[in-house]
Amino acid sequence: MAVRSEYVTRAREQIANVLNSERRFLSAAEIHQLLEAAGAKVALSTVYRNLEHLQGKGELTARTEGDGETRYMPCEPQRHHHHAICSKCGRVEDVDCRAIEQFTESLRTSSGFQLDGHAMEFFGRCRACR
Repeated sequence: MAVRSEYVTRAREQIANVLNSERRFLSAAEIHQLLEAAGAKVALSTVYRNLEHLQGKGELTARTEGDGETRYMPCEPQRHHHHAICSKCGRVEDVDCRAIEQFTESLRTSSGFQLDGHAMEFFGRCRACR
């Protein structure tokens, strides 16, 4: 899914272009480095501000990794799915999880437990890294 915000500033457009060109989670610092490598003059604080704005609009998903760094990528919130993340290159693929919905219903029916939410990620190697 592409970031589809109505671009108010050139910086937001440049940040969205970086996010849309990568199929992996990126930190603000990584986005800033990619922007600098492309010749864009965007302050790191501007990257952070725009990531917060785009996440607030529901156009990005964020995950905090083991190093404590938050990373972002465009994601489609309307469709329930999870992510398969390549542990070598970081590429992310969406995983449709209808089975989780069946599990949730089974849990409610068998034990009366109402699930409020869940988080799940799959790790392995993508086709290119195998």
